[in-house]
Amino acid sequence: MSAAPSANPVYANVAFLRIPEFDARSVTEQASLKDRLEGRVKAALAPVAAHDRVVLDADDGVALVLFGDCARALRIAQSLRGEEAFLQVGLNYGPLALTSPPGPEARVFGDGLASAAAAARFATPDKILVTQDFVRALEASAPELAADLTSAGEFTDTRVRQHQLFTPNPVRGAQRRRRIAWTTVGGVAAILLLGVFAREANRIFFPPRPAIVTLAVKPRGEVFVNGLSKGVAPPLKNLELEAGRHVITIRNAGSPPLELALNLKAGEETTITHTFATPRPPAPRKPQPKPEQKPDFWRDFKNFFGGT
Repeated sequence: MSAAPSANPVYANVAFLRIPEFDARSVTEQASLKDRLEGRVKAALAPVAAHDRVVLDADDGVALVLFGDCARALRIAQSLRGEEAFLQVGLNYGPLALTSPPGPEARVFGDGLASAAAAARFATPDKILVTQDFVRALEASAPELAADLTSAGEFTDTRVRQHQLFTPNPVRGAQRRRRIAWTTVGGVAAILLLGVFAREANRIFFPPRPAIVTLAVKPRGEVFVNGLSKGVAPPLKNLELEAGRHVITIRNAGSPPLELALNLKAGEETTITHTFATPRPPAPRKPQPKPEQKPDFWRDFKNFFGGT
């Protein structure tokens, strides 16, 4: 939809920005609103190249000729209406006659401009109106945005011409954005799940080799891996463990336990060698001498006659 520099007529987007009840306002208020509108237009068109736009002054507002993308024209029109909503905005895509190549110095007239002005007169400050021709052009370049437009009805201008007009539906736009968000989330989730399934399938069909831990324990000890008993070594000689971190504990009654934290790789072989100290038998107790008894006359006398 980009216009050739010498095309006559050319097709372009036209956004007509009209200040409501402009003629009924005081001269001071008219000038203030015009300055306000010009400042907003200047800010909105800053990213648009000079050869892609023409700004036309109108008695009660401004007309913008925007060559190229319809979606960009719709975004600019919506941003110009803004939250204050002090403008009536009409948007059209149609033929224009230019007295010079497209650019800031071009003079423009034609039916495309008239249809945009008619749509602006029927618009309200809180609702942009776009023509059926603009909807068709938007459907060709951005069908997802065109789907957000709903019919605003048929309108008849002062020349008794019928205009089928449309307006952006914020509910549809929000639903579309939610659909896009859910689709994006679903796509990311599907990719993550696919990665998990692929990893699990690879683990099932091509399992990694276990790590081998050889036990050389003397005299013997009960072996625990991550708190679970695996038997007594000897006779237990080897442990097959998955790659990763493991805590191996070997206990022998009467000796302090051995505890090792290992970070094993697939197929790794390692050996644990440990000898528990043999507990020494207790030293024999020496007999204690009996205490000497002191002589006792009456005890000895009783023992002599039978102990009574």
